[in-house]
Parts: sequence; structure tokens; C-alpha cells
Amino acid sequence: MLLKDDQLIRTLELSKDTAKEINTKIEESYTMEKQIEITRSLYKEVSELGSILFFVIKDLGLIDPMYQYSLQYI
Repeated sequence: MLLKDDQLIRTLELSKDTAKEINTKIEESYTMEKQIEITRSLYKEVSELGSILFFVIKDLGLIDPMYQYSLQYI
């Protein structure tokens, strides 16, 4: 009786195809996640140096007041 139900067979085939598509997209998302992580790690060193530079420049005014005025003209 189940083998004669064409609608059921088409629905099962469709769900099988959909499951394959979902699995493919999941694999693609894992690959993309790895690529994003690699790219993000490349920028990490630059961001650390940028933050150090920012705070050094910010604190120059505490060393000598002359830097408070000269930094405006850089």
C-alpha cells in the first residue's frame, strides 16, 4: 500500500534532495567559517599595534604639555 502512494514517494524524494542541499550548505558554511577565521587572524596583529599606538599618542600630553599642541598639527 505504501509503495503505491505516488505522492508519498515524491515527498520522500523531495525531502531527500532537500537534506542533501542542506548538508552541502552546512559544509560550505564550515569552509567559509574557516576562511573568515584565517582572515580575521591576519588583522589581529595590526589591530593590537593600532591600539598601542592610539594609547601612546593619547598619553603623550601627560609627559609634556608641548605635545598637546603639536599633536593638533599632525
